[in-house]
Amino acid sequence: MLDPIAEARRRLGLARRFYDEGRAGDAVAVAETALAVVEQAGGPNHPAIAGACVELSLLHERLSQFQKAEKYARRSIVITEEYSRNDETLVRLRVKALGCLALVERVYNRFGAAEVLYRSALDLAENGTWPQPQELAELMCGLGAVYLFSSRFGEAETLYREALTLVGADHPGAAVVWHHMAELDLMLSRFITGESYARRALALRERQYGEYHPTVANARAMLAAVLARQGNLEMSEKLYRKAISTFERVLPEHHYDLAVACADFGMLMAAKGNMAAAGRLAQRALDIKRRILGRNHPEVIQAIEDLAQYN
Repeated sequence: MLDPIAEARRRLGLARRFYDEGRAGDAVAVAETALAVVEQAGGPNHPAIAGACVELSLLHERLSQFQKAEKYARRSIVITEEYSRNDETLVRLRVKALGCLALVERVYNRFGAAEVLYRSALDLAENGTWPQPQELAELMCGLGAVYLFSSRFGEAETLYREALTLVGADHPGAAVVWHHMAELDLMLSRFITGESYARRALALRERQYGEYHPTVANARAMLAAVLARQGNLEMSEKLYRKAISTFERVLPEHHYDLAVACADFGMLMAAKGNMAAAGRLAQRALDIKRRILGRNHPEVIQAIEDLAQYN
């Protein structure tokens, strides 16, 4: 009979494969069965439970189910706190759990808490012998995003460039860094370099995932946003339509990335004089953000203000 912990690991690997294939619902279902297996085999605080919780947190975050992502991340943090810091497998799990919770805190605009969590994760990771450059780069980009949305642009850019040096400019893992650098340059109106960074992120993600993957669609939406600000409205519209079509096909109906794309596409439609389309897109963005972020979130308030401009 297969060892229960080994069986749980097999199921978590299957869940990751399902997500990469665009089968997000199946991925969550399989990951939940993995958690049930280790809970039954090892008790409530077995370290393997922390691993299953991390995977479930990541999956729920990718599906914009942030409350569930937070629940699983916190459970993993509590479990890994109980075990020796000399066990690098558990330290690695703790780093991932801290990163998961930091991302949720960032989404909810709790930037102080997010910064503390990201720094804790980086401190643990940098003291270990196990981290892959891509893992560190993703944590650095997460902290950089906290700085970005706190208007600490210089600190964000420094982290992004350090992350790029760490992972290598042409490595598939560099896509996340190029994406964040494009977002920074978009916010700072540096559109020439922003376009270059967005194109590099899109090329790397297409090479890794193919044409119809939510990560690829997200990269298309970023490039569309940069091109729109440069006045290339026709190409931007094509990219937005393709990105939104992909999101609708592979993501849940209420997803953060879809809301962002709809809001930005609405601004483009308004710039082209199609106020009716702009209003429909803005309403859709508002409905999604209100559902997943709550009525009092700053992005929901901004979405209400955006919609008012088109009516």
